[in-house]
Amino acid sequence: MLLASCHGARYHYKQGNRFAEARALKRAVTEYKFALDRKPNKAKYVTAMNTYGTALLEELYTNYRFADGNDSLSVYKFLEAEKWTNYLKPYISVSRYEGFYTRDYLEQRSRYMAGVYERSHGLIRAKDYQQAQKRLRELNELDPKYKDVKSLLRFSEVEPVYTKALEEFELGKYKEAYYRLQPMYKKYPDQNELKLLMDEALDRGMYRIGIVSDPNLTGKEATISAAVQSRLISELYRLGDPFLELVDRTNFDLIQEEQEAIVQGTTSDGALTQELLSANAYLKVVVNVADEIEGELESETKKGYERFYVKTKNKEGETVMTAKYKKVTYREYWKENRVHYIAELVLTDRATSKILSVNSFEFDDEDKAHYINYSNDQLFPGYWKYQSRDHYSDRPEIAEFKRKELARLRKASKSVKSPATMRKGAINYFAQNSAKHVQTLDLRP
Repeated sequence: MLLASCHGARYHYKQGNRFAEARALKRAVTEYKFALDRKPNKAKYVTAMNTYGTALLEELYTNYRFADGNDSLSVYKFLEAEKWTNYLKPYISVSRYEGFYTRDYLEQRSRYMAGVYERSHGLIRAKDYQQAQKRLRELNELDPKYKDVKSLLRFSEVEPVYTKALEEFELGKYKEAYYRLQPMYKKYPDQNELKLLMDEALDRGMYRIGIVSDPNLTGKEATISAAVQSRLISELYRLGDPFLELVDRTNFDLIQEEQEAIVQGTTSDGALTQELLSANAYLKVVVNVADEIEGELESETKKGYERFYVKTKNKEGETVMTAKYKKVTYREYWKENRVHYIAELVLTDRATSKILSVNSFEFDDEDKAHYINYSNDQLFPGYWKYQSRDHYSDRPEIAEFKRKELARLRKASKSVKSPATMRKGAINYFAQNSAKHVQTLDLRP
């Protein structure tokens, strides 16, 4: 017993040394490969590659032979040796290894694949599709043409998805079923049963919305609301929700006629014959607050001091530049435009007039212009009483940061966004957020 134990320990020790040696050889041939790519004819690199490359292949094929009796291990040891053989072929002679073990390998692979194939069938029968896929992918990598592996792999991928989608469909979860099937159908477009269930889910889950106007609105609110509705249609189409269908505007009269008939307890003949053209619900976006304030351009004459320089002589008789200040006036301007809008989104069930969803959106914007007109950037603020003579109340503010403030105002933009421009921003904001809100609703026919 002790001898057997010692023999096993020596075997694992040798195996460990062999794996470590193989790793070192792989690193070496990889480094020499890069060196030869840079300098193909370097003699010492050629010699070293031949030495280490041959040693690596001997080690890998030895590992393959030692795996004899274990088909799984033999297959993957041979594949590893074959991979490094192809890797080294441009740099050393590998002819002695090519085809030498191929016959043995093919027999081992055949036995191994037959066993995996049978296990895959068992996993599919047990509905363990995830494990079956792992095994079938392994077979597909070893031999893509092996028996009906591709068909079994496709079945193991499609079947659990189709079964789950069918459960969701039967529970009325049409969107969930559709989107569950979509990536699988994209992968296997020839699977007609996926397409049929997707089409049926789409047909049953389709929700039709008519975007209607409020006839009581007038003036600016009516104009902006109409623009929001038009933009909303574009936004809903852009979202590309296959379960959302917008009713053509030509059917709005019919929809309203049917709604009035339902409220009164009767149904019009036209509504009966055109029932399928009607919407499941009405969507109305109303801008009920539209405050647009365009400010007046205000201005004021300000007093200040302009700096200039003159040449003077200092005590040493040197010419120097001395700062002087003259009293000036300049014009300062202000303007501010502001807008404020409130929109309300209401979704109403066609048949019952029940309000399904209400949401409000608010939009504020403003823009200001503040600038001065003056040609020189050497302007300082301040106060003076008489421009032509001094007075004790004169207060020049001769600080550099004060000058920079006025210089900034001198270069400031004189334009200001108009309320009409801000209105466009509000229309886009209301339409985009309304579309997103509709998309988040649980809309079921």
